[in-house]
Amino acid sequence: MDEALAWLHQALADREAAEREYKATAKAGSRIWCHALAKYQQTVEKAVKAMVAALREAGFWRGPPIGFVHEVERHMRWLIRLRRTNNPQSVQRRLVRLFDADTRATIRAVEALTPQAPPPGERLRRNTEYPFHDANGDFTYPAAPDQFSSEEIDRFRALSHRLVESAHWVISALRRRPR
Repeated sequence: MDEALAWLHQALADREAAEREYKATAKAGSRIWCHALAKYQQTVEKAVKAMVAALREAGFWRGPPIGFVHEVERHMRWLIRLRRTNNPQSVQRRLVRLFDADTRATIRAVEALTPQAPPPGERLRRNTEYPFHDANGDFTYPAAPDQFSSEEIDRFRALSHRLVESAHWVISALRRRPR
């Protein structure tokens, strides 16, 4: 198995885990979305990395290894700057359409929920895993009811589904193209 498929399969597994958590939370009438959100974030990250790996394997990029950092914005910026073609069905054009302004903003929003240590002296920010400071400076935690809205979960869920399907399309399209 090549790297692109490995990232895609992991994105699919993360999405499946996110969906199980999402459905269980919704069925229970709970408002604790942190676990599903964490898995949707992982899905987004790995779907984008699958696209980058596929493009590298197809010779579009010769950059450094993808790595294990959670931030995908640098990959996203690179994907939308690929050399364009006149073919409206090209991978490059599809990526530009996929990573429109709303999608980029949603990726930044879900990425902002990954746990990160704050700079010295700053408050711990909202994330999906570790206690953090609320607006008053008091500690709270991701599993506290209503820490994440149903609108957020729906937005990130839709994003994860769209990116996984797009990663699958990119990988397939690159494999079908003549060399």
